[in-house]
Amino acid sequence: MPITTCGAVSVHHEETGAGPTIVWIPGTGLYGRSWSPQTDHFSDRYRCLTVDLRGAGSEGPLDALTVAELARDVAEWMDAVGVGPAIVVGLSLGSAVAQELALARPDLVHALGLVATWSSTAREHHIRRHFESRLYALENGPLDVFAQFAFWMSAPAVVDREPDLQREVETLLGEYTSRNPPGTAAHFRADLSHETRDRLGTITCPTLVVHGDQDLITLPWYNRAVAEAVPGARLEIVPDAGHLVWLERPAELNRLLDDFLAEIAADLAASRGSG
Repeated sequence: MPITTCGAVSVHHEETGAGPTIVWIPGTGLYGRSWSPQTDHFSDRYRCLTVDLRGAGSEGPLDALTVAELARDVAEWMDAVGVGPAIVVGLSLGSAVAQELALARPDLVHALGLVATWSSTAREHHIRRHFESRLYALENGPLDVFAQFAFWMSAPAVVDREPDLQREVETLLGEYTSRNPPGTAAHFRADLSHETRDRLGTITCPTLVVHGDQDLITLPWYNRAVAEAVPGARLEIVPDAGHLVWLERPAELNRLLDDFLAEIAADLAASRGSG
């Protein structure tokens, strides 16, 4: 399990496969290996690097942690291990980190995949109240009570109609979730700091935005706002999926990412051929 020291932060990542590099950034309180349903699919054609964020698998100061600081961690780690430009795929908090990474270090980002995303916690009040409520529960009550409210991340269609899938998803989520309350609290505070709406228009790399049609956390119109703000971004919607789209409908998400990456490869080949 490689550990890279980047200033005061020790960044942990795991690597599988070979080929063009994809950096996978996880969501709030999740380990990088939470992307296993995707890396298992892509590692036969791509070099897949799953990175742990500070507070969940990577270690460093947690006080006043922001999305921009997490993006700086990822950038310094990519520089240290010689990765980039890469395809960068982020989920929820990871998608916010990916946005900041593309804005601050466009030289490191060949293309962006933003899964279950948003762009303005200050203006998108529903998600702000979600983060505030989860943070309050985490810091003021027992962990088992805090955990009970994770079901809001599931698609209502899965909860109501696919109980076996719901049990499987909850089991996987438990395996992929950090048991570090201070780190998870720091992640929620970073979520509350996220603000990129007015800067997304400067992102120039190919960008895919994907969300579940029943995402009750990063609401569909939050994702649409990101896709509309990033020039040329593609928006895709996964039916009967919630905030846990990568676990609930992995085959559909993988297909959308496959199509996007194939298009990027085709465009790159065409530009090389005409150069």
